[in-house]
Amino acid sequence: MFWSCPGLLSERAIRRNLRNHVLPAWDGRNFRSIGRIDVKWYAKRNDNYNSPIIPGMRRTKASERARERILSDDEIRLVWTKATGTFGDMVKMLLLTAQRREKVASMKWEDVSVDGTWLVKNGVKREKGTGGELVLPSMAVDILRSRPRLNSNPYVFAGRGDGYFIGWGKAKAALDAATGITGWILHDCRRTARSLMSRAGVRPDIAERVLGHVQQGVLGTYDRHAYKEEKREALRMLAGLVESILRNDADKKVRRLRG
Repeated sequence: MFWSCPGLLSERAIRRNLRNHVLPAWDGRNFRSIGRIDVKWYAKRNDNYNSPIIPGMRRTKASERARERILSDDEIRLVWTKATGTFGDMVKMLLLTAQRREKVASMKWEDVSVDGTWLVKNGVKREKGTGGELVLPSMAVDILRSRPRLNSNPYVFAGRGDGYFIGWGKAKAALDAATGITGWILHDCRRTARSLMSRAGVRPDIAERVLGHVQQGVLGTYDRHAYKEEKREALRMLAGLVESILRNDADKKVRRLRG
């Protein structure tokens, strides 16, 4: 959908320009093959054209795009209580596994063994890594066991037809309305889970392996250990802290451990 506002072309005008000028010149070309030179070529031949590409334009740094939002204990309790159905189960799995949204959504029954080991597959080459084999904590296993298993759909979080659930936007809006919590996105659950692992005492390098972050330097090159048991313990500690937060006694538990 094209949005119009004063001073900009209407949707009809934009579509007409694309149909008459852009598509005839670039039809059949791979999007990645269209570079600055193509835009500049047109700019030199039309005095009224203002290129969106300017000298010095570059991608922003990852540090500049980084978010800092995590869910507080009160927010975790509220989200957990109000998160229901397929979407709600996925949100809970995000908090309990620290995996990416797409990995949880596309989980297949065949990816989870009888003992609760989830093989998180790396679907595309551009991904930097996955959690690999993750032995899920009992809280996560209980969620999976509560899910209906459909013969016509291979996914744990089944959507329409034979695909997985993709109605994120509408479901997230409904959850926000139910909780009154704003300013967070689903990826913040991953950041929240990572922060909770640190809070629970999980070693930083193990927590990073749970997330699937590639280890840098010599360590990443030569250390081929799978860390399956270490990741199992990390997820157990994460689930234990989440459970304490839901009981609203997490702070008391931390004080006892420190004492």
